[in-house]
Amino acid sequence: MSRHPFAARACVPAGSFRHEAFLYCGDEEFLAGTTAFVRGGLDAGEDVLVAVIEPRASLLAAALGPDADRVGFLDMAAVGRNPARIIPAWQDWVDRHTAADRGFRGIGEPIWAGRSPAEIVECQQHEQLLNTAFDTGPGWWLLCPYDTAALPEPVIDRARDTHPGLVDGDVWEKSTRYPAPDLTASAMFGAPLEEPAATVWELVYDLTRLAELRDRVAAFAQPVLGRRGAGNAVLVVDELATNSVMHGGGSGRLRMWREDGTVVVEAWDRGTIVDPLIGRRRPPGSVPGRAGLWIVNQLCDLLQIRSDPVRGTVVRARLAAG
Repeated sequence: MSRHPFAARACVPAGSFRHEAFLYCGDEEFLAGTTAFVRGGLDAGEDVLVAVIEPRASLLAAALGPDADRVGFLDMAAVGRNPARIIPAWQDWVDRHTAADRGFRGIGEPIWAGRSPAEIVECQQHEQLLNTAFDTGPGWWLLCPYDTAALPEPVIDRARDTHPGLVDGDVWEKSTRYPAPDLTASAMFGAPLEEPAATVWELVYDLTRLAELRDRVAAFAQPVLGRRGAGNAVLVVDELATNSVMHGGGSGRLRMWREDGTVVVEAWDRGTIVDPLIGRRRPPGSVPGRAGLWIVNQLCDLLQIRSDPVRGTVVRARLAAG
């Protein structure tokens, strides 16, 4: 039996980020690829972190046997519920191991069957932004599994645009479509969001109306989210509105609607965001006023940011009950 390509390949060169999609069909192919990848890291003296959903995490742990005790596991359904929280989780991993001067690699599964269309778009942005976030850092290897039996073909096809390397079953290839021209920061941020189908509540705000805004949000959100969830919605809107007042021309417009057991809040202002990783980097404690979108990402279940110099900036946050 031939060895899987993950088992035969050398470690990542120092100062190089290797980001690859692993296209697999069924549990057997998933386990063949991921066990070879994990054991290749362990044999090289590297630490390994696996962030996938169940039941794949349990299947992989069982296949690894005693080696599973040497591997870190994260539940991607929890860590990646909001895709914008995935890069910070990997950044924490990278920082810890860089400080300890240890080699490391990871498996990350941001997209799975059951993700909503809006979540999938944000996950695809996340996959592209991984290349921006880690290209200039220390060398490590990140493998992203894609289930070809469960995911739509356009999702599989898009993985070829966001990953410099691909493993299809047990064959490695360099992606000829990376980087995709429609996945530049300006293209991703400039694509408009779909208009809501639900009834929308709207309020124009400035510094003098922030207290009123908070009261209106609490009253709107509590029937769906309960008291605690409504409190989170108020914090989200307060951060977004404060950003508008401070950085977006002094005023903005809030829209809110209810959709499938969630509350969606959307802030628009005349400002422009140019940093594609905004809200995805842990803010330094010594820099005031830089944590707004980071805080919002910690509180909501999905965050969508669209910004260009002509239309201004729209930040849409979705909060689910429970």
